[in-house]
Amino acid sequence: MKLLAVLGALVLVWAALSAWYYFRQESLIFQPSVLPAGHRFAFNRPFEEHDIEVEEGVTLNSLLFRATKAEEAPGPGVILYLHGNAGDLQSWGYHADLYVDAGYDFLIVDYRGYGKSRGRYSSEAQLHQDVQRVWEWLAWQYDHGSIVVVGYSLGSALGARVACANGARQLVLLAPFYSGRDIGRRVAPWLPPSLIRYPMRTDSVLAACEFPVTLVHGERDVTIPPEASRRLLELLGDRGRLVLLPGAGHQDIAEQPEFQAMMRELLR
Repeated sequence: MKLLAVLGALVLVWAALSAWYYFRQESLIFQPSVLPAGHRFAFNRPFEEHDIEVEEGVTLNSLLFRATKAEEAPGPGVILYLHGNAGDLQSWGYHADLYVDAGYDFLIVDYRGYGKSRGRYSSEAQLHQDVQRVWEWLAWQYDHGSIVVVGYSLGSALGARVACANGARQLVLLAPFYSGRDIGRRVAPWLPPSLIRYPMRTDSVLAACEFPVTLVHGERDVTIPPEASRRLLELLGDRGRLVLLPGAGHQDIAEQPEFQAMMRELLR
């Protein structure tokens, strides 16, 4: 009887933890900074602010930095940058410098609930739908073959899906995770995979992707260990390239001189 009581208590604890995780996934995944509607962005170069409608009554706030070009001379393309799960455009906008200096226009967008974007997410499908709408807005102004998608951490899953579905010029994933399910197994191994509402299957998306993909990972990354990129590289085979940065962790990839030099070479 004591054994049955202990087993019953363990089942109740497991059920309570599973229910807590199931209903709290949005707060665990999304860690936005919120800006007032009247916030005025400040950067060291010109930019345009756009609100991109993703569904009726819902817009995502975005910033478009344009490279300086000779009159009537087309630039090499545009970067669609999908940032990580924390912060807002004010804290992410400086990433434009590297790409604009390389001659590319640069679009970065805040997800729902981030910065001046309003709304919230209740499913992974909404995330991908929003990014697809952003792609369509961008493709209305730029040729598909000139769009380079760069996704960081959370943005790597979103970038992989939209780039492979629409045929980007290039896809670069910074600190990518293998899948949301893989992260779930690592942080909550007791949770059944069926209860992970954001599976984010980057692995299956890249396995079917038909163009070259560059993976970049800091060797000191403890948030998403570089083994995730190594496993993704195995799926890509000769379509993939992995750049490991010895001195980088999870949040300082952009500051690494090796990364900056690699990106300048890649974007030529």
